[in-house]
Amino acid sequence: MDMRKVATIQQSPGFESNGGDDMPVQLSADDRRYLEKLASRKMRPTSRQKAQALLSLDCGDPLENVSMRVGITKEELAFLVGQFTHGGLEAVGLVRPQRKSSGRNSVRGYPTIEKTPGVCGGAARVAGTRIPVWQLVAARETGASEGQLLMDFPRLKARNLVDAWAYAADHPQEIRAEIHANEVA
Repeated sequence: MDMRKVATIQQSPGFESNGGDDMPVQLSADDRRYLEKLASRKMRPTSRQKAQALLSLDCGDPLENVSMRVGITKEELAFLVGQFTHGGLEAVGLVRPQRKSSGRNSVRGYPTIEKTPGVCGGAARVAGTRIPVWQLVAARETGASEGQLLMDFPRLKARNLVDAWAYAADHPQEIRAEIHANEVA
């Protein structure tokens, strides 16, 4: 775009702005087409809007109320719910980019899961915490949603849940044994 043709504000001679006067803008044809294209783009919900919407829906708020409060159309909200239902937080784009792990105790293939002898009985846990994967799985089985887990464990991030669910799916016998051992104890 030619920077010499950027929109200009022209004031007529003797014009005094008192806050209520019109200030005419003259756009070039190219600038007008460009701005019309930008203005007609479909707005996408922000991560914050998505998070607020999912938390509100998890609390049982009606779709229409959530739509109005969060500022997402009902259609976009329904689409968001569908994505979440089929793929969790990752499907709706609410997972932080994966950080490189130091590899110290991390479990291969699960960057935010680690095992350390003597910590949580050596069970797989969320890196840097004492939150074992089996505890998250047990909570989910008793009806806790991902949103509720994130609220109950402030240090827990969405990425941790993605890795915990993947780890649990790949190691079902280990998780079952840990849940059973901790139920009996």
